[in-house]
Amino acid sequence: MQDIRKPYTRSKSSPNQSLNHRVEEFESNSYSQENEDAPVHIPMDRRARVRRNIDKMEMFPRKMREEIPEDRRGGGFNSDIPYRDPRTSYKRRKTSLGTWIFIITTVVLVTGAGLLTYVFNRATVTIVPKHTDINDYHKALTFTQNLADTGGGVPFIIATSSISKSKTLVLSETRKVEAKASGKIIIYNNFDSNTQKLIKSTRFESNNGKIYRINQSITVPGKVGDKPGSIEVTVYADSYGADYNSAPTDFTIPGFKGTARYQGFFARSDGAITGGSSGNVSIASLSDINAAKDELAIELAQEVKDSLSNIKQDGYIGMYSASEITYDDNQQEVLQGASSVYKVTATGYLMLADSSALARTIAHDVRDYANEAVRLGYEDTLVYTRKDTDHIATSTPLSILVEGKPRVIWVSDENAIKKLVAGKNRSEFKPIMKTIDSIESAEIGFSPMWLSSFPTDLNKISIIESLPKR
Repeated sequence: MQDIRKPYTRSKSSPNQSLNHRVEEFESNSYSQENEDAPVHIPMDRRARVRRNIDKMEMFPRKMREEIPEDRRGGGFNSDIPYRDPRTSYKRRKTSLGTWIFIITTVVLVTGAGLLTYVFNRATVTIVPKHTDINDYHKALTFTQNLADTGGGVPFIIATSSISKSKTLVLSETRKVEAKASGKIIIYNNFDSNTQKLIKSTRFESNNGKIYRINQSITVPGKVGDKPGSIEVTVYADSYGADYNSAPTDFTIPGFKGTARYQGFFARSDGAITGGSSGNVSIASLSDINAAKDELAIELAQEVKDSLSNIKQDGYIGMYSASEITYDDNQQEVLQGASSVYKVTATGYLMLADSSALARTIAHDVRDYANEAVRLGYEDTLVYTRKDTDHIATSTPLSILVEGKPRVIWVSDENAIKKLVAGKNRSEFKPIMKTIDSIESAEIGFSPMWLSSFPTDLNKISIIESLPKR
């Protein structure tokens, strides 16, 4: 058998002809001598021949590559397949814009769903509270100004509003007038801590030597520490005449002269002392005064009512229809000729009833009421009628007729409801609501809508009250 390690002796090639020699011969036969692109044959000594690296050889000559038909470049007869140079390395195709948009959109949607579910999740509980409409309430209720007296009636507080107006009158009459000046003074006890009684007609001497008297007995409080006791009282001039009219001044008590009390007791006028007159003076007629009084009273009454209607206070219901207006004028000064300007001050008094106490009092007429916390709806339908003989500022308690069509609404503890449903499953909601007596019905709303349970954070749970109209 022939040794396979020896060259094949029947081959047309010489045993010394290597594969590299055959490749060189192929390349030289593929180009004409006049072709510029033909490779240059460099003869080399066979003994010093260097083996060529077949891996780095160009398998297709340049000219032949350019002459390949376009249909064959594309992979046979299908010209739609792009041609790729076999010598070039494979490059990874770039990701298209649409693919990137799809990827980004998917990430945003997944992230948003996660945030809505675990970060921005919220629950809203809409409740319809238990309520009863009273179609014809008519009852006299007791109201008291003593807020500590919860058993004596509905507590109330007083709000006031004062407005003044004036009108200059024509001095059309002459009359002989004799009037004594008067004014407010404050008496001080800076002597000791004991009270001091001053009898009726006690004299007070002003800085200009004029004598004034009090027309009632009073008791001056004692000194408290370094603070003197004090009391306010009205003094009247000892005689008629305008000479007793005075600007604010200080007074001493002549009856204490010669004793230690003379320095310890003193008085100061709270404003001017006016009204003193004597002799013939020009005055406005009584008919003009009455006409001005009626005109100003009508204007003031409307303005004071408007002012009272704007008074609101949390936790209280304004009893506007039971408000009271009083008037204070200087008619005596005008009649005595001390002034030609008629001035009226109107003061409005408004009762503000404790809303929860009033609601509980009205609710006692409801059949199924059991002293639960309630509030009033349609409270603006209530009308309050006060007796003319009862005055808001001085009378307590007051009996006032209350009429109207209120609605009694049971009050629910919203924070307690939140604690009951926090973290609970959707299916547990209705059984929980049935345990609350102050609620007739309730519904829930989740955000996002696919949530199946309430958030554990109470701040993410909202309670909304919904009541049907009458």
